[in-house]
Amino acid sequence: MKRHLSFVVVAGWGLLNALLLTVLVVYGENTMVYWLWGSVVVVLELAALLVLVSSRAGPDQHVRYRVPDRSAGAVAPAAFGFLLVALSFVYGWWLLAVAGPVLLVAAALAVRGTTAREE
Repeated sequence: MKRHLSFVVVAGWGLLNALLLTVLVVYGENTMVYWLWGSVVVVLELAALLVLVSSRAGPDQHVRYRVPDRSAGAVAPAAFGFLLVALSFVYGWWLLAVAGPVLLVAAALAVRGTTAREE
């Protein structure tokens, strides 16, 4: 999937909305909320499939990006992980189960680096 990063972004956005839908299910929202939010998840995943089809038909994307610092790619996952840790104080400790793997990914990116390797 390196060649179709746009598909991964849109599909990930849909999966994040699916995770938020499960949070609503845990808190016992109204059935209409499930239908509305579930339809948003379906529309996002259909949009992801359209992006995948269009990216296969179009020219290839760049697969190697230059990052000024090797560990700069770890900033976004680390910030998201710490946000989840902060939200766990409000919404419950179960969010630490989500924050832990995100922080591990950030640590792996910080150690491994994100610049393209020379071949």
